[in-house]
Amino acid sequence: MLRFLSCALLYVALVFTCVDSARAQRSTFGERLLPNTTRGVFLVTNVDHLTKQWDQTQLGQLMADPVMEPFAKDLRRQFQDRFSRLRDRLGLELDDLRGVPSGEMDMAVVQPAKDRAAVVLLVDVMGNLPKAKEMLQKVSANLKRKGATERTEAHGGLTLMVYDVPKTPDFPEGQVAYFLSEEDALLAAADDLDVIKDLIKRKAGQGAPGGALADATAFQKVMARCQKHAGEAVPQIRWFVEPIGYAECVRIMTPEDKQRKGVVMTDVFRNQGFEAIQGIGGYIDFKVDQYELLHRTAVYAPGPYAKAPEPYVNKVGMDILTFPNDSDHSLPPFIPNDVATCTVFHWDLLKVFDNIGPTFNELFADTGDTTMFDDLIRDFEVDEFGPQINLREELVKHLGNRITVISDYILPITTKSERLLFAVKIRDPEKVAAGIKKLLKDDPTIERREFEGLEIWETIEQEEMHLPSAPVIDLPDLAPEKKKTPGKRDRRLGDEEDEELLLPHAAVTVVHGHLLIASHYDYLIEILTRAKQPEPLAESMDFRTVASAMDALGAGDDFLRAFSRTDEEYRPTYELVRQGKMPEAETMFARMLNSLFGPHKPGVVREQKVDGKEMPDYQIVRRYLGPAGTFGRTEEDGWFVVGFMLKK
Repeated sequence: MLRFLSCALLYVALVFTCVDSARAQRSTFGERLLPNTTRGVFLVTNVDHLTKQWDQTQLGQLMADPVMEPFAKDLRRQFQDRFSRLRDRLGLELDDLRGVPSGEMDMAVVQPAKDRAAVVLLVDVMGNLPKAKEMLQKVSANLKRKGATERTEAHGGLTLMVYDVPKTPDFPEGQVAYFLSEEDALLAAADDLDVIKDLIKRKAGQGAPGGALADATAFQKVMARCQKHAGEAVPQIRWFVEPIGYAECVRIMTPEDKQRKGVVMTDVFRNQGFEAIQGIGGYIDFKVDQYELLHRTAVYAPGPYAKAPEPYVNKVGMDILTFPNDSDHSLPPFIPNDVATCTVFHWDLLKVFDNIGPTFNELFADTGDTTMFDDLIRDFEVDEFGPQINLREELVKHLGNRITVISDYILPITTKSERLLFAVKIRDPEKVAAGIKKLLKDDPTIERREFEGLEIWETIEQEEMHLPSAPVIDLPDLAPEKKKTPGKRDRRLGDEEDEELLLPHAAVTVVHGHLLIASHYDYLIEILTRAKQPEPLAESMDFRTVASAMDALGAGDDFLRAFSRTDEEYRPTYELVRQGKMPEAETMFARMLNSLFGPHKPGVVREQKVDGKEMPDYQIVRRYLGPAGTFGRTEEDGWFVVGFMLKK
């Protein structure tokens, strides 16, 4: 989460450091003018203030360092490409905004109808009217070059500049509209004419009662929760997403030939009750007190939660998101003090097991098949070719709710450098060890090894065994071949015949009251060896500094605590980008990017977009990256998370 947020914040910084500004903050207008059908929004309170605060951060100083200019320039170009909706649909380049905003600036995705989605841009241009008019001339020229025809239309006392845009490979034909209200120095744009007309009505006070974003309950609850924690402080950035609605908009805005085939995820999650997550959003601030970055995130998900549809009995999809708070945040003593990251969270794994079936079936089984998950679990127990284990009674019920995840890397940095360890606290070590042995001992993809009397189960690479690739549901996939369960998953997902294991080199053992799952056998052995003479992470100075900062921000009985040495956490990613090998990496982050942005074809690797050849040595970069922390709490109507980065 912190990594994604950091990327988003870097994006914001690169955009707004290109924008000059000269006016103090005035009241925000985005939440009043945008409709309550807004599915995602980014609200910058004051561009000038944001830019000044960013410039004071170490990250801002890093990006301003001349050695970073080639990289920043190339990264900005990539963001231009990622911002194609503005460029290709609205005819607006990010550089065209230079010097235009003076106060507030908002970007939103709205859903005026089930099958329509639109992008909206609102900009306070007080004091910059000439630059705003110059920008509109550039927009007109850009759109006309793409074959659009221009006309003007009067509406609500304003002159709309309407462009009829032709169909393109990425967009259907439609209308793009701009207006510039000189009276209150507001510039607005949308790629849906009805949306901007509706916005003008609200601006004139003629909108339908309760029709603004500010009237949406989820938006109100999320912002109120963040403000409660922030006190009197005015946030530099606010953001809000209605998860399922936003995902639907993304799908609507994606050409049909580029959409993922198979299951429509939004339909699944809505059907299984995850629409209970009505809104996610938060505050983001730079250079506040001791914090280089401070972010607050609220998830509004009020109960009671709906049960799964028939024929399921007493299954509740949302119950798989049960994260109990706990007052004990002590780390397992075998966690070494030099890791890159360490996250501890509490998750009711038994509730996950008991309630995930309906969602699993709808995602992976043939349409209408409501027994696939139960059949699979039963096969583990009764099939003569399976492990003959009752997973719930012999394994899952003996696992605890506390999970610790650490990450590190080995030098030199390669695509296989990242190391991970998952440590699940267990209630009954003997039963868990017996269950793991029963589950894995006859699996041909697993090798039993011993280390100082411990049984360790290691995944063998399929390439070494010369076995055909097979899709995998979980680690390990022991579904009997005669059931052909993987085939069902193939047909439902529809995209890939080969799916990679999450941890292709995993090693598993039970020791120190924990089930340990390491990404690599040698990393597990290193952890076990160092545990004999422990140097606990909890005793390191930067960990204690972060813990103290958490306490100052109100940490207490939480479900989540995370610590990061960002200079170490980001190093593998940075070096792989520098080498041009990021898409080939086996890091969790690289796999996530490949899943999100890759070609979705078997054996085809995502093309790296950022040119790393001009990036400086990482020793220059790491001087600007301080330690970071995050804590999260389960609350009556959802979750609340606070995160920060400290000065190096």
